[in-house]
Amino acid sequence: MNPETLRDHALTEDDDLREAVELLLHRADQRRLWLLFLDGRGRLGDPLMPMADYPSDPLDPVSIEDLDDATQAQVLAHRIEMLRELTGNAAVVLVWERVGDATVGGESDEVRLWARAMRRQASSLGLPLRAQLLLHGGGARLLRAVDGA
Repeated sequence: MNPETLRDHALTEDDDLREAVELLLHRADQRRLWLLFLDGRGRLGDPLMPMADYPSDPLDPVSIEDLDDATQAQVLAHRIEMLRELTGNAAVVLVWERVGDATVGGESDEVRLWARAMRRQASSLGLPLRAQLLLHGGGARLLRAVDGA
């Protein structure tokens, strides 16, 4: 897999997805969330979207007119689902970028909190969340339930 042919590859295996994220994003250099979309055949779709200013707590309440009272995670999940539908993509991948190592742990770990909250919201909404990854100083790794995510 190389950057020129990346969009031709179905990212059906977790290792393929991790490799694609590393090819696209390399290593973490700041705190941000990346939204990646996959088409019906598992290939990288458009758009590839960075979000650098998301809240630190996914459970903070927010009042949004079309959702009434909701949490930050609920709002984000709804907006991602709207984007997925508008772009005609089949699934979404969330990449949590942060400077540091690959460790995810502790009840106050922001990536862990967000990944857990987004997994729950995706399940609740029926949002096809293919995977969540952590992009760190050494590359990328898949976040799994054993991470508490």
